[in-house]
Amino acid sequence: MLSPESPLATFRRAYFGPIDQYMAWHDGFGFLTNLACLDALPPAEQATATTELLAALRAGTADARAMLGLGHLRAAEALPLLHDYVRRGWAALYALEAIAEINPAGLYPPIVAAQLRAKTSTEFQLMDLLIGLREYFTLPQIGRVIPSLVFKLLTHSEFLVRHHALDTLRRLYGVETREQAQNMERRMKDDVFSVIAKEGFFTNFGKAQRLLLAELPPAALAAYPLVVR
Repeated sequence: MLSPESPLATFRRAYFGPIDQYMAWHDGFGFLTNLACLDALPPAEQATATTELLAALRAGTADARAMLGLGHLRAAEALPLLHDYVRRGWAALYALEAIAEINPAGLYPPIVAAQLRAKTSTEFQLMDLLIGLREYFTLPQIGRVIPSLVFKLLTHSEFLVRHHALDTLRRLYGVETREQAQNMERRMKDDVFSVIAKEGFFTNFGKAQRLLLAELPPAALAAYPLVVR
């Protein structure tokens, strides 16, 4: 009989036990996911944990803790399943984080591109994708199609989508760090941000696209051109 204090029992409580959903939404699943308990498992039990996390995700009975756990375990067999969650628009931010931890070169950009194009993608689903792209991937890893789709989102009807599209492009093209993006004094003096922060018509936001193009490195733009597709 498995002891309640054993590493495997601790893992099962940490990944399949109750969770404060409000805190998970407010602070992020990363703060509530016990990765250390995975390191405490011997190799055979890490394999058991991987099998159980995969099964729970396939059955739809797990939350994003399972994705983060599989990422920490570098479970390459999870890549197709994680991409399926990206395609479905469910916890895509955590799925992208796990993919990047397993192998950032294992990202399949067409699935991300399809979600960025989809008219059914909600404001929050798009935000998940945009944040995940800038936090966990580089231009060579996401390819030549996705940057232009993000560029198009600078004209999205929702401000938060425009805002995250701007931050994502600047991070990917190497002209802004996370710390700079979070500097509110700097942001208030930002010409591109001042355009997208106002409600307006598509043509108004086109000005933001032109201003952004002028600040991005020519070499990066030559390799990964930004065009509206």
